[in-house]
Amino acid sequence: AWALGDARWCASSSSASSQAPLAEPVGLRRVDDLAAALDRLEADHAELRAQLRVQNSLSRKRNDMLVESLRAAAEERELLQDKLSVLTQDFHVLAAKFHAENVGYRARIQRKGVQGNGGQSRMAYRPDEEYAMKQPTHVCELSHQSLAELAMLGNHCARRERLLREVMCVDGISWGQAHEVLNKLDQFNERYYWIETMPYRLGITSAFIGGIASILLVFWAPAAEWYGREVAGEELPEEVKDINELTVNQVGTWTWSWMEPMIGTASFVLLCAQFVRAQGTKMNMQPYNRQLLEWRASRIAKAFPRYDESMLRAWASHMPECKWTFFPTYERKLRKKGPPSGL
Repeated sequence: AWALGDARWCASSSSASSQAPLAEPVGLRRVDDLAAALDRLEADHAELRAQLRVQNSLSRKRNDMLVESLRAAAEERELLQDKLSVLTQDFHVLAAKFHAENVGYRARIQRKGVQGNGGQSRMAYRPDEEYAMKQPTHVCELSHQSLAELAMLGNHCARRERLLREVMCVDGISWGQAHEVLNKLDQFNERYYWIETMPYRLGITSAFIGGIASILLVFWAPAAEWYGREVAGEELPEEVKDINELTVNQVGTWTWSWMEPMIGTASFVLLCAQFVRAQGTKMNMQPYNRQLLEWRASRIAKAFPRYDESMLRAWASHMPECKWTFFPTYERKLRKKGPPSGL
């Protein structure tokens, strides 16, 4: 029995000793798993906290942006309100000026003792001193639209002012300095003036001399006698020994026999020339003066291509004013005042 008990005890002790090392690794693994789980939880927690911090930062930035946008919108709204108030005031001023210029909006003054609202019942408008002080006194005070309309109607002063403003824009100079450039343009434009106007001068001189000569040859006794004897080959009328015996009318009657064909032929030639010009004008043919102005405009437009061609040609298509002495008045001599404009 003792042997059997010892054997059992030995077997149990050996089995217990053999099971103890197996249980220890299992517990260690569980502890490691728990530690790893705790580490993962800690990492997840840290990640969640980092995400929360980022979201909080983004939300703060978003709130700051919204606040800044609201502040900017409020400032812009105040600025727009100020601009709206200024525009409203300008609109009222413009409306008042428009009403002042428009005849239909002026104050109506009823005549005393007149019934009704007809034309005879109201008094004519009388401008006051403040309104009179604002009227323009020079072409430079007109607007672009007024100058353009006058230039299309052929007003040379308006075309001159438009060219001055074109020179100001191209060269970047003032209105006064633009006149110096205009003087150079005028000097270039009038360099062939005497040659261009020579046919006119010859025509005027010939017509003047021909008119005076025709009167003298018909009615002045000394000239009539010399021309009649030396050129026409006529003798004095019968029973007339001296030309001084004839009156002025009798001299005209005597000379008319040979002067009538010449004067009549000259008149008919001028009539035919006038008829040709009239028919050519109906066909829109350019006479000499229009061709001359076109040539002047084309020449200066090619010489100064940096300026607007239409403005330059419109200004150059003009002849300077000429006195009875046949000497012109160039624009460069008129200085800043310019040619008479009617203002």
